[in-house]
Amino acid sequence: MRLVAVLALVFTATAASAAPVPRVRALALPSTALVGAPLRVSVSITPPTRASLVATGPATVRAQLARTKKRGVYSATLRLARAGSWAVSAAVGRRTVRLGRVAVDVARDPLLLDPFTIAADSQGALLVGQLTAGGLVRVTPRGRATAVAPAGRTVHVTVSPGGTIYAVGTDSLLRLQGNALVPVAGGLEGATSAAADANGNVYVAEYGGWVRKVAPDGTVTTVAGTGKEAFSGDGGPATAAALFHPHGIAVGPDGAIYVADTENRRIRRIDLATGRISTLAEAGLVVAVTVAANGTVYTADVARDGVSGGVTATTPSGTATRIYRGDVNGVAVAPDGSLYLNAWEAKRILLLDPRTGRTETVARG
Repeated sequence: MRLVAVLALVFTATAASAAPVPRVRALALPSTALVGAPLRVSVSITPPTRASLVATGPATVRAQLARTKKRGVYSATLRLARAGSWAVSAAVGRRTVRLGRVAVDVARDPLLLDPFTIAADSQGALLVGQLTAGGLVRVTPRGRATAVAPAGRTVHVTVSPGGTIYAVGTDSLLRLQGNALVPVAGGLEGATSAAADANGNVYVAEYGGWVRKVAPDGTVTTVAGTGKEAFSGDGGPATAAALFHPHGIAVGPDGAIYVADTENRRIRRIDLATGRISTLAEAGLVVAVTVAANGTVYTADVARDGVSGGVTATTPSGTATRIYRGDVNGVAVAPDGSLYLNAWEAKRILLLDPRTGRTETVARG
């Protein structure tokens, strides 16, 4: 009896080891897909056996493969909720068989015609100003755009700490009232960008080399600049300092103003309590500035003379780190710290992971 039992065990082990390894291949696997759209995958497994699909990318998604009417053919439908490159595999027993990759993109949004400037509101939604067409719109990350207000040429949009939305148009500062942008101040020749403080003041950078302050009553005064295309003034009064074509401005949590002194390749800091100006850090050809709640200054610069553009993070002490390389012209930080980029030429709004430098498209025109 003992010999019979031993022989039975040997036979069972031999039979198990001799069991054929299933052959797995993809019969239908699209190479591209849209976020959230059904992605049907068909797989041949010989001999037939239970298996599942696994898609890995910005996240991990699993689906059980179901038998079809054709022997050895299984299918499943995936819905991939985020843009990016996804690897699709079949899990058969303890084996994982790679089937291929799928490039997943968001659907084009009909309201995003010419997205040029972005800003985040207190809820984490993005306000998008458009340069030539499309007006002002709001985009919920990984959602669709909704119209906010019709607008002409919009070169910059910003949101005050109290939630008021401002836009820079042709030589003018506008404020959103209801579903319309109404003039706050004109005569801002060559205005490139604006930023508001908690007291209702709005600071406007002008291409000619100025920073103006627009008070709540519409009064305009000069905060910085001489109107000369030069660099000067660090350590002294900002009104005696030269700025060279500034293209970005932001108000930091410390109450100071941070200005992209674009052609001087610097980020300038204006201390409103003392009126003095200084250089926070040297930079590229910066066209957009935003400041996070922890004081980190994020800047977007564009390519010129063979030097690529991208995004830089600068600490309050002035230490600058390149966190992204690519063609972008806008940067916005949400209340939760999420960092968004505007890629104007590609008509895409990107979510950036500053730790890895990887981006994910959240909306596109």
